[in-house]
Amino acid sequence: MHYVLDYLTIKSENAAKPHSQKAKSVEGYLKSQTDISKILDFGCGKLRYSDILSGVSENVTFLDSRIQITRIQTIKNERISVLDYVKRKYPSSDCIAFEDIDQIKDNFDLIVCTNVLSAIPCEETISNMFTHFKRLVSKSGKIIIINQHRSSYFKKFESGKKHLFGYIYSGSRGNSYYGIMTREIIRELAKKHHLEVKRDWIVNEITFSELQ
Repeated sequence: MHYVLDYLTIKSENAAKPHSQKAKSVEGYLKSQTDISKILDFGCGKLRYSDILSGVSENVTFLDSRIQITRIQTIKNERISVLDYVKRKYPSSDCIAFEDIDQIKDNFDLIVCTNVLSAIPCEETISNMFTHFKRLVSKSGKIIIINQHRSSYFKKFESGKKHLFGYIYSGSRGNSYYGIMTREIIRELAKKHHLEVKRDWIVNEITFSELQ
């Protein structure tokens, strides 16, 4: 999605990482999930973890902004849209634009949100996401929010303008935002939206937060 802040346009879809940059700790967590009927990949990006999620359940709903799922880009070494890739590779799954999220009536056993909140420079959008988390998770289901909370890469952003949970940085590739989403911040957001953090933990530079 595109956000305009102080006349700067931030294209959050550019923050999506390719499948070649999967984190081992995230892979391990997702592969450990059992008895999962329906999964929502909330902010699927370039389908970084789609093969793993489809191995956990054939019924996965991939969700991201309309521009992210419809534009032609490189997905797993192929020039194609996310929408068309999902249709071809995961026929039992769906791909839906965030702008159409109100059309989703299902409840999900597992909602996965990986490195998404850190790319959103808008408090209202983040609040909307948590509202949908609560609406879409099943009674016995859970939400896993995964963020990278520390990296040498952050040093570049810290030279930019402080905003919300992080910084706005203007470079040769345009404007970008990176929010440092610690587990304390996730706890506050969860409490505000009447969700409970069942457990949270850190593996190296990655924070995991399980909510219900």
